[in-house]
Amino acid sequence: MCENIFQELNNLIQARNNLTHEDSYEKQWKRLQERVIFVLTELQRTCFDAQDNAQTKLQEWLKGVVCNLQEVKVLKTWVQTPLCLRARNVTDFIPSNIHPREHDLNWLNKINLKEASTELEHMQKNTILEKENKQLKKKLLEQKLLLLEYKTATEAKLEEAKIREENLIRSNDEFKKEMKEQAEETNRMMKQMMEMFQKQVQP
Repeated sequence: MCENIFQELNNLIQARNNLTHEDSYEKQWKRLQERVIFVLTELQRTCFDAQDNAQTKLQEWLKGVVCNLQEVKVLKTWVQTPLCLRARNVTDFIPSNIHPREHDLNWLNKINLKEASTELEHMQKNTILEKENKQLKKKLLEQKLLLLEYKTATEAKLEEAKIREENLIRSNDEFKKEMKEQAEETNRMMKQMMEMFQKQVQP
């Protein structure tokens, strides 16, 4: 679509010194301007929607991280990132007088695996729906662009037909005027001939 607009723009620039145009030069520029505004508006709306969607996903991801941090607890110490376990020695992190069997693992029972599975399934469905939504938006944009091109071509054809009709009407009026003048000239000549004939007949 952008290539077509660029090509039409070049054609209008190259035709700026032409004395005659099949269609109104001003109307061609106006239609091109409408197409450019429409395309830019749709692109802007699509980009803004994608940006809002990305920010929403980021906020949801951060909320999920916070919720998980509240459920994961090791020896009353909050584990925020995997780096905190790798960066420190395990002997420094867990006291030596505590046997591993004495660790409180009751928090594992609090994790609702079924709920997590359902949430994962919802996320997968949302991803599929978002993909389908993007495809539908793309098809809708293509349909709008095709409709705009069809509207532009139709308006150009209607304008061309209107010009042809006006030319035909003008030609018909000129023909009628010419025939009327010829008829008047013929009547005038006949009248003169009759006058001359009457003068010759009189004694």
